[in-house]
Amino acid sequence: MQYLPLEKAEVLRYLGYKRKQELTSDVSDLVDDLMLEVQEKSHARYLYQAYDFTLDEENLAVHLTGTDLVLQSKNIYNHLKNAKKVVLLASTLGIEIERQIRLYELSEMTKAFVLDSCCVDYIEKVCDLAEVDIADRFSDYTLNRRFSPGYGDLSLDIQPQFLKTLAADRKLGLTLTDTNLMVPRKSVTAIMGLFDDPKIARPRRKEPDDLTVEMVRNAHFNIDA
Repeated sequence: MQYLPLEKAEVLRYLGYKRKQELTSDVSDLVDDLMLEVQEKSHARYLYQAYDFTLDEENLAVHLTGTDLVLQSKNIYNHLKNAKKVVLLASTLGIEIERQIRLYELSEMTKAFVLDSCCVDYIEKVCDLAEVDIADRFSDYTLNRRFSPGYGDLSLDIQPQFLKTLAADRKLGLTLTDTNLMVPRKSVTAIMGLFDDPKIARPRRKEPDDLTVEMVRNAHFNIDA
């Protein structure tokens, strides 16, 4: 499988390092090693689907057509109200890397901490790749940035219906704890809008670099590709 490149500076930021902070060779080598490990041991995948929707202005809710999913919050209503379609996205690094973090936690906490930070950057890269895929498939529209359950006033309580609607429980193996946190932990669910007017697709997704665009043509992280 083709690997997504990680950014060492981002991993270090997640570890709490400041810009230009001196880095020992031991730490630098450890980060390099675990960046490679997260690429090798992750089973990175994503899944998405676009839906028509209706708005409930009185209750500040978004109803996805043909589903039982209702997104009710002021934040998500404003995020989507001018869109033409709504996209649901789920992505994960898989259970294997989760198990590796747990193993390190038993005896090598430094490695566990660094590997966890590498995973944070890697799942973000997987989501960025998914966004490029979505934008490419719906090239007549402009995609705004992803908004995840738990952000702002959008409750995590929608997670069970979200996973069911997208079949991410069955297709990606995602499950939930009693508090609606996902397992594997290094997984993301997100909501985006597709707009026919770029000027109102705010905030717009960041433009991808050329490497990410090229990888979406060749990689197979989308399980429905």
